Amino acid sequence: MKITDALLAEHVVFHSIFASINREIPHFKTIEEFRTVAKMLLGTLEAHGRAEHDLLLPPIEPFLHEIGHLENFHQEDDAIVDNLKDTAEAQDLAEAKSHLNKALRLAVEHFDKEERFVFPLAEKHISQDSLHTLGAKWSEMKEL
Repeated sequence: MKITDALLAEHVVFHSIFASINREIPHFKTIEEFRTVAKMLLGTLEAHGRAEHDLLLPPIEPFLHEIGHLENFHQEDDAIVDNLKDTAEAQDLAEAKSHLNKALRLAVEHFDKEERFVFPLAEKHISQDSLHTLGAKWSEMKEL
């Protein structure tokens, strides 16, 4: 399996999770519900991001830099993580809700950019054999 296919499949799952959380947020009654969701997302997004940053980005970083997306890409990742951490550390419901909503919005926008720019760029500039090799490395990472 190509790394782009693997990461896109993860995106499909994440989009479903994000939508589900968005539907449930209005029903959250305690700060602990926000904290639990934020911590769960941090863990799963961290593993996904590690695969993107360690495997997919290095061969296309020059192209991302050329089109002005490299710095922005990292800043968006950091903003998502920061908002999830702020959710997990929030002291009141309104603060937790605000940070979680922002993290979800940023994540959806970021994933959309990856799907529209990063994955096609990888498909264009990384050979099919290399995409498959990276996909095998992604699979190995998931087994750890």
